[in-house]
Amino acid sequence: MNDIGHAIVVRRTILKITQNELARRIGVARSYISLLETGERPLNDELIQKISAALGCKPEDLSKWPQAA
Repeated sequence: MNDIGHAIVVRRTILKITQNELARRIGVARSYISLLETGERPLNDELIQKISAALGCKPEDLSKWPQAA
């Protein structure tokens, strides 16, 4: 899991948003969210913008979360 992927999981969990709900909000499949969170798919700037908006934070906030243990 990469740092931003972990940050997405943490933020999503805090907000009690499922992968399905996040996927719906940004217009992708749930399986794609899973791949992003595990670092198996790269994140581009447009996707980071969409995800951060859906999670109610700034894109740079996703890089400030603690790393996965």
